[in-house]
Amino acid sequence: MSTACGQRLWTLWTPDRVAVRRAAEPVDDGSEDAAPFARLRGMSIEMPAVEVHHLAGVLRAAAGDAEQIAIRLGGTPAVGSAALQAAVDAFLDSHRAAGRAFAGELAWLGDTVAAVADSWLRLDGALLAPHGRPSAE
Repeated sequence: MSTACGQRLWTLWTPDRVAVRRAAEPVDDGSEDAAPFARLRGMSIEMPAVEVHHLAGVLRAAAGDAEQIAIRLGGTPAVGSAALQAAVDAFLDSHRAAGRAFAGELAWLGDTVAAVADSWLRLDGALLAPHGRPSAE
């Protein structure tokens, strides 16, 4: 996003030109004068810890799939032109790096989601344990 004279602008990058236009305001910018229909109501989502653990497993499996990106993009085929070869090498290197980063983020997210589910279970164990007896915590 670009700014000019305090106005919010967005920039559209295209191969032949750069177009700058005024940006629309966000749906809920937190101001008091936002339209009532544009504000989202608060909500809660109930999800058993076992389903949260399942989500963590799905994320970890996706991380394993994402690790294959760098492996499948291994090596660079010869394209016959030195200038084009450098571009192909850079393109594949950037995609390998993006694949490794994506795999790392998915693995971190899976571990974080599992830690949340574990904390819910520990809290439930502490709250539901009879007084005076050891709890799961």
